[in-house]
Amino acid sequence: MKNRKIIKALGSTVLTASLFITGCSVAAKEDTSKETEKETTKETTEEEDPCDECDPCGCVLDDEDEEIYYSCVLQSTNGELEDQMDYMVPYPSDADWDSMPDEWIIDDVSSIEDDDIRALAQSYLDDGYDIYDPEVETEFGYAFGDGEYIFSNGFSASRDDGRMYSYMYAYKMNETLFNYYLVKWNGFDENTLSESEDGNIIRYGEDDYYVEFNRETGIGLMYSTFDSSQGVD
Repeated sequence: MKNRKIIKALGSTVLTASLFITGCSVAAKEDTSKETEKETTKETTEEEDPCDECDPCGCVLDDEDEEIYYSCVLQSTNGELEDQMDYMVPYPSDADWDSMPDEWIIDDVSSIEDDDIRALAQSYLDDGYDIYDPEVETEFGYAFGDGEYIFSNGFSASRDDGRMYSYMYAYKMNETLFNYYLVKWNGFDENTLSESEDGNIIRYGEDDYYVEFNRETGIGLMYSTFDSSQGVD
């Protein structure tokens, strides 16, 4: 999966990736000729429109080099969401892919500088999860993001016990970024919202697939688990 932009898939089937497409900017391109506009049929326009009113949940399944991956057609944020660049960095398009390790699972999280992120990573490590090296994921663009920007302070982890496969990622962010990248991208609505008694933790989804935000630590988290013994459809 080297030499490829990585987008952590937002759904129950876990990862992977493709070239990020700012489809809405293409869809918004204006015709300079009224005659050209008249000649373009409604059917053709609908076929060439890469997104439905720039719906951030619009993902298409694609196939390349015998690898299945997800390509999310999104409108670029241009890094202008509230305090976005305090939590995210540009995708490392100039990364030295030849130097990327084949495996980047770590068994010691002491190198994680952020106290809250390190404590959370340790709790998942204690529960038998594989923790992926945050430095490697950031350096080579495997950290969660949209293909233009990736979160820079967090980690991802997975566990497979032969029956259930579980995957999660957690990053420092603010509530605006949580609502955009986790709630909206996953298609959750208010009907799935729950809160802790003190209102500190908000969650969208069910026990096997949810996103949550801890207002005290500023950590946004996505968790998904499914039965792996029957394979994935």
